[in-house]
Amino acid sequence: MRVEKQIEYEAANDVEAIAIAKERLGRDAVILTSRRVKVGGFFGMFKREALKVTAGILVPDQEDAVKESRDRMVAFQHLLEVRRAVSGAPDAPVRSAVAAGAPKTVSAFSAPQQPNLLMQAAAQAAQAYEETSKSHRLQDSSPLAKEVDEIRAILSTVLNRLGGGEESPRHVEETVDEDVVKLVNADVDRDIAISLVNEYRGEYTDSSLREWLVQKVPTMGAESSKALGGKRILFAGPTGVGKTTTIAKIAATQSLWENKKVVLITADTYRIAAVEQLRTYAKILGIPLEIATEPGDISNFILKKHKDADLILLDTAGRSHYDGNRMDELKALYDAFLPDSVHLVLAANIKYRDMLDVIDRMGVVPLSALIFTKLDETATYGTILNVLRDFNLPVSFFTMGQNVPNDIEVARGERLVDFLFDNRVSEKG
Repeated sequence: MRVEKQIEYEAANDVEAIAIAKERLGRDAVILTSRRVKVGGFFGMFKREALKVTAGILVPDQEDAVKESRDRMVAFQHLLEVRRAVSGAPDAPVRSAVAAGAPKTVSAFSAPQQPNLLMQAAAQAAQAYEETSKSHRLQDSSPLAKEVDEIRAILSTVLNRLGGGEESPRHVEETVDEDVVKLVNADVDRDIAISLVNEYRGEYTDSSLREWLVQKVPTMGAESSKALGGKRILFAGPTGVGKTTTIAKIAATQSLWENKKVVLITADTYRIAAVEQLRTYAKILGIPLEIATEPGDISNFILKKHKDADLILLDTAGRSHYDGNRMDELKALYDAFLPDSVHLVLAANIKYRDMLDVIDRMGVVPLSALIFTKLDETATYGTILNVLRDFNLPVSFFTMGQNVPNDIEVARGERLVDFLFDNRVSEKG
């Protein structure tokens, strides 16, 4: 460490000493030394006691800063690995599934559902939304309401396309078009696969289908700051998709690698374990965590307290659109936080219809981008392309595993196409 802008002065007490240091040197000022002395007086009499203070700004040497960041990152990775081991999510079943040539798909929710039952539930949900949500939605005349309505209209169209109970078969041997078969075998919806191939052929390009697809994958940006989409970021998603861990990973890379002043906010006060988990992450990373017990805490206190932050990440609780109170709360959080972007977190290893159900649950606020987690826990990646194609939403980040920063990355079209055709994520390690 080295000292910059060192000053000396007198103060009446410790409180005044700190106040003077902050006033003269700024918020990063620290008291270096202080000692009590006798000052003033007349002919050695009537002297008063005061503090002789030395203050300054401590600046870590580059070597010290790098070591601290490295130590924090190692501790953070270790914590992630411990949590993964405790939760019982080994990699072995993934590799076994790949070897067997079958996708490893799990539900994002507690009870598995048969495809026809899920379809019926989704249809009922859409109907219930239209009948009950008018009082909970944004005003019809607002631009944000139009964005929300667009998502709901797309969802209705997709559900109609998928009507009939059974999902598109993974192998379509009756289809002679090799490009369509290749996409369908990667779990791309058959109708989407045919549409993409027809579009590709219609452009008369010299590029291969693979090269052409890279350009058709919508992404937020090539750099992490652009992928985040601003300073205030709201994350939504159901329990179990790795949302809180993903937020922690983003906080780690932004604070330790990009040297940004990051603030974490959690509104997931329904699960004490979730708050404590994020508190532990924040402590290791050396960044503040704020708990919003109600939406008003964000606008009235937290944002004012951290107005100098470079990045503010808000973690929300998983919600169901069947619960009008929870839907109101997510909307209230949005209004209080006024995010620059809203990222919906989806697990890559769930079925497409499960993804649609999640979008239905979280579609009460405008969505800016999608984050796909658990790419190391599936053997096929076509469902990602399905969602991007159907809803015309960009993807911002991919996560796979517990190694930071290598296992979280800014989403790129080339990377998704590699996933589709090469299975590189599932075959690693």
